[in-house]
Amino acid sequence: PADAAKPADAAKPADASKPAAAAPAFAGGGSLKLLMRSHFIPAWDVWFDKWAADWGAKNKVEIQVDHILAGELPPKWAAEVATGDGHDMMGFTQSGAVNVFNKSLVDVSDLAKQVGDKHGGWVEPLSSNIGKFDGVWKGVPGYFIDFPANYRKDLFDANNLKPFDTWDDVLKGGKLLKEKGNPLGIAINQKSNDANNSWSSLLWSYGASYVKEDGKTPAINSPETKEAVKYALQLYKDAMTNEVLSWDDTGNNQMLASGRASWIQNPISSLRTIEKDNPELAKKIYISNTPAGPKGRFASVSVDVWGIMNWSKNVPAAKALLTEYYAAYPESVKQSEGYNQPVLMEFRKKPMLVLGTDPKLEALQDFDKAARVVGNPGPPTPAAAEVEQNWIIPLMIAQAVQSENVDQAVDWATQKIEAIYAKYK
Repeated sequence: PADAAKPADAAKPADASKPAAAAPAFAGGGSLKLLMRSHFIPAWDVWFDKWAADWGAKNKVEIQVDHILAGELPPKWAAEVATGDGHDMMGFTQSGAVNVFNKSLVDVSDLAKQVGDKHGGWVEPLSSNIGKFDGVWKGVPGYFIDFPANYRKDLFDANNLKPFDTWDDVLKGGKLLKEKGNPLGIAINQKSNDANNSWSSLLWSYGASYVKEDGKTPAINSPETKEAVKYALQLYKDAMTNEVLSWDDTGNNQMLASGRASWIQNPISSLRTIEKDNPELAKKIYISNTPAGPKGRFASVSVDVWGIMNWSKNVPAAKALLTEYYAAYPESVKQSEGYNQPVLMEFRKKPMLVLGTDPKLEALQDFDKAARVVGNPGPPTPAAAEVEQNWIIPLMIAQAVQSENVDQAVDWATQKIEAIYAKYK
């Protein structure tokens, strides 16, 4: 969003010695307008809209829920913040959004404490990273979207391959499978959020990052980055085809649905869609963990965070709605068919809802351990959000695979990232 280019104003840190008060009582009445993503599992939107309408009828609140594609949300957020008017509540899909829009968000520390205390605490540090600004809860985490692998078990079995556990396995096995006519696919461009997620995950697993832990010092120009980019170049040449250079977020899904792909990195929405459209192919598709690299197993994940806007005339209603939403949280997870990964510890107890009852998905029960967000190993700052929104990491990979000049690609990314961070000093 346009607002991401401006440094966020600092807020006063929360007084840790002073317990947050309970969310205020709500007597009913008024109206609420919500802006949310169009869920990748359409049945979830149907469920939520009915749930919200029923809550509104019970509490005499007129409810309006607007769903738009996730890629179209950032400019809409920025436009409403610029005018100080619009929806009462936002479902933020970018991990740095609370940091970027903190001035326009209501302090929800009371609600976050209430919900966290009731459900065994929040998954950390993920929840604080996406929900807090300067120690104050400005958003209430809804869920995160894991980023595992979807692979063709029949093709793996036919070639005596086990599920890929490391990026080295992905390269070796991917080369073999491409030779058999079944390439793997990761988007390499500025059209796909998947590209941001995959290539950031790769960097972190090699011990590289575009910023240091302080969240302020650029760090992309490193031997670890060059090693990771060199790996990406080899993976592209040996295991992929050039179609990945023009994919949007649906490209890898379509390749898997066509029966040609052997392995993609994507949330389980790809499998869920194929289960409905081609049940026989779906039986051959399994899910495995995100690959580990030399320095560990990390995955850049997308998120969902509830924000209440400070121009709302019905903040008590918004807090009351969210209080009851978390009471219905198990049903929300079920309706998402396991796509919504819980951010509350109570709901991560094994066997987890949906994930713990399907042998294909059991590995995803521990995905919170690998989950990271933009700006890792530091917090998701406005500068980190700008790096993501300008696709710097996937564009660096794209330059490398097209020019085969790793140093030049890293130099280009270094200039871009250092210029972004310089604006926030």
